[in-house]
Amino acid sequence: MREFQEKRKLRGFFYSKKMAVLLVLILIFLSYSTIKLYFKNRNAVLKRNETGNELADLEQRKTELEKDVNRLQSESGLEEEIRNKFNVQKPGEKALVIVDKNLENGKIESGNELNDFFSKIWQWVKSKF
Repeated sequence: MREFQEKRKLRGFFYSKKMAVLLVLILIFLSYSTIKLYFKNRNAVLKRNETGNELADLEQRKTELEKDVNRLQSESGLEEEIRNKFNVQKPGEKALVIVDKNLENGKIESGNELNDFFSKIWQWVKSKF
């Protein structure tokens, strides 16, 4: 009988409201920890993908720079780069200048009607004096 009463006390303790509240609190704590770990994992995966993309871009840039270095180590590549940067020519060569159709007497048409109006007035004043 004593065993039965001890089992009843034990059963009463496990089925009590205090134990239910304690189990709910433990469940909330474990859920919170799981969600927190999930978000950390998600951020780590995103950063890993971002870093991988950045690494691929840097490797591509490295190969481009190596190509440029190899080109500049040759005589023709060095000459081409000097011509592009400093606008120089060899003795005996002539430069060809291409003029845009929008240029007229060295001026670019701005399309500003107010300036055109004042310039017409100024031309009229100059012609009178």
